[in-house]
Amino acid sequence: MNNTGENIYCSAEYKRSQKAYTIECAFEYFIALVVTDAFLAKLLRSMGADDALCGIISSFISLAMLFQLCSLFVVGRITNTKKTAVAVHTAAQLLFTALYLIPFLPFPDAYKRPVFVICMLAAYFGNYLVTSVIFKWGMSFVDPARRARYASVKEMVSLASGVIVSLLIGIATDAFDSHGNTKGGFAFTAACMAVFSICDFVCLMLIKNEPVKEKTARQPLIPALRYIFTDKRFLRVLLIHCLFNIATYATIGFMGTYKQDELAYTIGQIQIINTVGVAGRFFASRPFGRFSDKHSYYKGIMLALVILSVAFLVNMFAAPGLRWLVIAFTLLQSVSCAGTSQNLLNITYAYVPEKYFVHATVIKSSVSGVIGFCATLLSGRILSAVQSNGNTFLGMHVYSQQLLSAISLAVTLITLVYMAISSRKMKTQ
Repeated sequence: MNNTGENIYCSAEYKRSQKAYTIECAFEYFIALVVTDAFLAKLLRSMGADDALCGIISSFISLAMLFQLCSLFVVGRITNTKKTAVAVHTAAQLLFTALYLIPFLPFPDAYKRPVFVICMLAAYFGNYLVTSVIFKWGMSFVDPARRARYASVKEMVSLASGVIVSLLIGIATDAFDSHGNTKGGFAFTAACMAVFSICDFVCLMLIKNEPVKEKTARQPLIPALRYIFTDKRFLRVLLIHCLFNIATYATIGFMGTYKQDELAYTIGQIQIINTVGVAGRFFASRPFGRFSDKHSYYKGIMLALVILSVAFLVNMFAAPGLRWLVIAFTLLQSVSCAGTSQNLLNITYAYVPEKYFVHATVIKSSVSGVIGFCATLLSGRILSAVQSNGNTFLGMHVYSQQLLSAISLAVTLITLVYMAISSRKMKTQ
């Protein structure tokens, strides 16, 4: 409330910032869509990368979260949140755009791949350097009692518009491929990403600069870390996030090539499948938001993990003869994301004082990101071993992604059991 008794979150300035942040997240999501899954796998394949390498590079998003640690040393020195966040974030989005221009470099593929990795890591470095800062900045204009519902609507906007964007780019990519012009598809995608980057920049500029109360809340690094690492509730949340990343990154990063090769789907067909998943996530987002606001972010995550367990169980049986099961897997996994993506971010608000929010978010994302990437490396070795053995494991014919899904299922169930046991100890602030 302001001095006149009016709810400041309903003021015109705050409403404009809420809308601008919602739309900005959508444009950021568009760019994220075309540097993951089948799009990224196709781009890497054009530079001679094999399945294992595609899976590992696809999971750089997890390792790159380690870059958020650098923000711990930066956040306390930021004097103008808007200026710093906009500059760094925009540079990162343009670097992602540059990934689709690497195939045009006059180098052999053996040199293009290292350039690709360096460019991708640099993009993620800039992105994650200010991710927690932008999240806190954008959410500071939202009524704390309605954060989960706002986050669900924000996600729904991104998902609905993302469906259209991914389908159009997927159809265009297939059209270029059908005319033997794969690089033309890359050029088209790069042009789209450049437009998205400009629109992202405009939206960030429309958000009101950080409120004054936020500028007085920055804390020295050492006391903040001391508090965070002695808070048992936060440590439990950190463990849950680590287990979740192990479960997801052990399988998800390797599904792009599996859909294209073993299951024989085209890029356009994969985007249609992804659209089915996005539709499920879209309709589940609002109910998950209401459920989490009413019962807690913690219970929202638990419900999502139940759905994720079923998804991995289904994917264990997805094979060329039953390739339609990957549609069910995609739908269930996407629906589970409606309960995990925002709740894993918002849960930090429930157990950590706001003055330590950025520090806690960075630690959680960085540690869980490294753990997730290590899981990907191990999965990559399992994939290579199974494929080199003629897709057999313990004498049974099995595809690597089926085995990885079984591992992910086991880890997800362990996470659920741990959360159920520790739930009584997780009282919010």
